Amino acid sequence: MTIDEAKTECERWFAHLKRQEERSVALQRLAADRRAGTCDDAEKRRRLAELDEQAGVTVYDGARLEKAVRTLLRHI
Repeated sequence: MTIDEAKTECERWFAHLKRQEERSVALQRLAADRRAGTCDDAEKRRRLAELDEQAGVTVYDGARLEKAVRTLLRHI
């Protein structure tokens, strides 16, 4: 793996983490709205389904990340 490939893989991982963070924030907001009573059960289900549709099934393969980190560590 080259340094450029390693950097690209790290950026891909960062993007994956960002998507997870955004989903977590949206779920926290939804839970807070539900507890506060600003959305009912039907609205909660609709918003949750919308979040699930946006997320899809995404699995990050950390094997390439390991190679990327090892490559970068060899060059520091």
